[in-house]
Amino acid sequence: MDVRCNHCGLKTQLNIQDWRCDCGGAWEPDGIPEFNISKIHQHDYSIWRYGTLLGLDVQRSAKPMGVGWTPLVSTQLDNHKVYLKLEYLSPSGSFKDRGVNAMVEQLYTMGASAVSEDSSGNAGASLAAHAAHFGIKADIYVPEYASEEKKRQIRVYGAKVISVPGPRKAAEVAAQNSVRYDQAYASHAYHPAYLAGQITAAYELWEQLDHHAPDWIICPVAQGGQFLGYWFGFKSLLEAGLIKKLPRLVAVQSVMVAPIYAAWKAGLDRIPEIKPGGETIAEGVAIVKPIRDLRLLQALRETHGQVIIAEEEEILEGQELMARQGYFIEPTSALVVCGFRKLIEEIKEDDIVILPLTGSGLKSVSKTYR
Repeated sequence: MDVRCNHCGLKTQLNIQDWRCDCGGAWEPDGIPEFNISKIHQHDYSIWRYGTLLGLDVQRSAKPMGVGWTPLVSTQLDNHKVYLKLEYLSPSGSFKDRGVNAMVEQLYTMGASAVSEDSSGNAGASLAAHAAHFGIKADIYVPEYASEEKKRQIRVYGAKVISVPGPRKAAEVAAQNSVRYDQAYASHAYHPAYLAGQITAAYELWEQLDHHAPDWIICPVAQGGQFLGYWFGFKSLLEAGLIKKLPRLVAVQSVMVAPIYAAWKAGLDRIPEIKPGGETIAEGVAIVKPIRDLRLLQALRETHGQVIIAEEEEILEGQELMARQGYFIEPTSALVVCGFRKLIEEIKEDDIVILPLTGSGLKSVSKTYR
C-alpha cells in the first residue's frame, strides 16, 4: 500500500512495523484512485463495493463480514427534515467497523498474525470482532473508566482486555509500548487503511442520495477518522465532476474535552493538547489531542465547516430525543443532535442534513439510563 505523511511529505510503502512516520505523523493513503462509477462492484453491498477506489493492496474481501451500506432514513427533528445514517447497525455496533474492516483486510493481506489497539471501547470492540473473524490474536488497551458493556463486548470475541488507569492518553501509550516485531499496532487513529475504509461512507451517501452531495454532515469528532473520510470521499467526487460543491462538515465535541473547538476558535494552525475540564459521558470523544490535526483544520476550512461544543445535559437530552423516535444511540453519537440544534438557525429549509448515528446505546446502558 502506497502511503504518505502529511506532516513531512515522505512517501513510502506501508509495512507492519512502521506504524507511523519517523517524524511522528500518521500515514494516509497516497493517491486515492480517481472515482469512477464503472469501478463500483454493483452486486457487493459492503465497503468492498468500492474496493478498487481506496488505494489498498486488497480490492475484494478475503473474509466477508457484512460491513458497510448502512441504512439512510429521513426523520423530523425540531420540525426540520434530516437524514440519519445508521452506522450503529454495523456488525460490532459502531461506525468503527467501516475503517477497521479495511484495516484488518489490509493487515491480513500483509501477513499480520497479532494486533494491538488502544480504545475507549468501540474501536477495540470492532478490532476484537474482526480479529476473531480472521483468526488473529488481539490485545486491547482500554481506559479504566470505559463502560463495562464495552469491555465485556471486547472480551466476548476472545480478545485480551488490558484496563489502564488514568486519562485516555495512558491507554494509547501502553498500547504503543506493547508493539513487538510480530504484532501490528492496528490503530484507528494512525492506520491509513482505517482512513481509507471510512471514505466509503461518502460514496454510499452519494449513491443513496441519488448522486447528490448533502449540504451538511454533522459528526462527533475525536481523532476524526469518520470526519476525514467524508472529506476525502466528497473531495474525490468533486474532482471527478460528480458533485458541484463539498458538504459543510461540522465537528461536535463535549465541552469537557474540546481540543478542536479551542484551536478553531483561537484561529490556530495546529491543535495543542488540552487539559480536560472533567469526565464526559461522551467517552468516545475524550481525546485531548487528535493525531491528524492538520488535516482536520484543513477539512474545516475547505468545507466552510464549524466546530460545536455540547454540555453534558444537552448530550443526554439528545440521546433521549432519538430514543423517543426509536433510535437508541450512545451519548457520543447523540452529539450530532446537539450540533444540529445549535445550527438550526443557519440551516435552510431545503438543505440536506446528514446525522451519522455512530454507536449503539446498548454499549453504555449503565452510564446513561436515567
